[in-house]
Amino acid sequence: MTATAIHRTDLLPTAMNPGKEAAVRELLRAWRRAGRAVAADQWTRFFRDGGLRKNLSAAQEAAAPGVAAAKAEIGAARLQMVRYQVVGTLSSFIANRQNEFAEIIAQHEAFDDRTRHMLRVVNKAEAWFDRRRDVVMPDTGEPVPDDVRDLARRIMRHVLGRHRRPSFQRMNMVIDRRQATLAEARHASAFPLWLRLGTLERGRRVEIPLQPHPYFERREGRRCQTVQVNEDRDGRITVGVVTDVSAPFAERRAAYAPLRDDLAIDFGLSTLIATDAGDRMGRGALEHLERLDRRITRIARHRQKAGLKVRSRRYDQAVRQLRGWLRTEINRILNRLVHLHRPAHLTVERLDFRMPGLSRRMNRLLTNCGRAAFRAKLRDLAERYGVTHTEVNAAYSSQTCSHCGWVERANRRSQSEFRCRCCGRRMHADVNAARNLGARRSCPVMGNPRRGRRAVLDEALRRFAERKPCHPPEAVRRSPGRGSRGDPGDPGARDGPGITLPSAQPQHLVAESATQ
Repeated sequence: MTATAIHRTDLLPTAMNPGKEAAVRELLRAWRRAGRAVAADQWTRFFRDGGLRKNLSAAQEAAAPGVAAAKAEIGAARLQMVRYQVVGTLSSFIANRQNEFAEIIAQHEAFDDRTRHMLRVVNKAEAWFDRRRDVVMPDTGEPVPDDVRDLARRIMRHVLGRHRRPSFQRMNMVIDRRQATLAEARHASAFPLWLRLGTLERGRRVEIPLQPHPYFERREGRRCQTVQVNEDRDGRITVGVVTDVSAPFAERRAAYAPLRDDLAIDFGLSTLIATDAGDRMGRGALEHLERLDRRITRIARHRQKAGLKVRSRRYDQAVRQLRGWLRTEINRILNRLVHLHRPAHLTVERLDFRMPGLSRRMNRLLTNCGRAAFRAKLRDLAERYGVTHTEVNAAYSSQTCSHCGWVERANRRSQSEFRCRCCGRRMHADVNAARNLGARRSCPVMGNPRRGRRAVLDEALRRFAERKPCHPPEAVRRSPGRGSRGDPGDPGARDGPGITLPSAQPQHLVAESATQ
């Protein structure tokens, strides 16, 4: 691991009296007003100057009326904390849009190789809107033409238009030691940890009692002085205590001894996680999700019939239950797989958490929450044990035989049953998909998650055509003169499970697979 510092945050409940709580909420409202003002100024600088600025001079702050008013309200020290928090959020948002920009230029077939290379250079330099800065090609040293710069700007505007920008309406506070001090209790016994926090009233600080829980007390590492003050959607105030876990994680990475080089993982909902080693974990996930789906849909339908907004206390509680359960299951299963197999590397598919039997609302919640929870756990495994991961393209992985490479929709007969119509292999469909993902790790086409489905299919057909003729297992072989139903077969062909084995995939099957 190249990271120099790894942090974990634990949310601790507070026990404030009404006076302290009112002072904290007043500071939080002022913090959010300052965050919106700083965000508006940063967006102006991004489109005008082509970048975000963490540090501004006094003249630049005075030139932005909203920022100047925020500085007068919360002070210069807190305004700097707000700016670092806002710039960090916007930088993450722009980095995700930068990845989408790269996917568009990789999948768009209208660009020639030279134009695509120029667009990648502009995207890497983050020079979509800054026309005053020259962008030169690294191989030739010539500047990127204006028409390509205009094309890059239009593509980035299109990408930004597909997403809502961070609003900072409900941003929480990240406060360093200049305004917050965390210390052990000197005399109190009921609350062993206290936070001393500055308020908007000059010279006044409030002492906030915190209630640790056993999970926090078992956390190894060095406690940081930077804290978070969070307000959830129900209005509860919690304090996030940040712990530097770099040292204990480094010891675990040094002690971790892998038993296998790679473990391929297929993610689904009928079986939450399947591996190429044959593991199928989370087999009751779909039933549980269907129960939660009925509950969430019933609440939403009842409020819509009454002419109310869908969001309510009961609805938010049900959604939190779904997210918490999904995050817990993913963490539990991945921890179990690492404990059982001890892999050095994980190969996973480009995640798409959807299921035809669930409602559109549930699929949307699963897509938003499942991807974040799965990738967060993969990052945690990399930081904790040094287990790296690679995302590969999942197109046609459930229809391809992991033994011979035959691609056909009819290979997967049901959600769980897979039987190859070429070689006759039988196995669980999710395990077969996981083995296909593991084989794609070293392929530059099928291993690239940004390639289109057609390119993946063409590569799969090419590989199948180059393989040696496959021999069906003895249990599914037919006599040389008979087909599967007793009809005369082709004497010059190998008999498989009721079909004639070709040297390449037939055209009608290619067309059928290409439309999926």
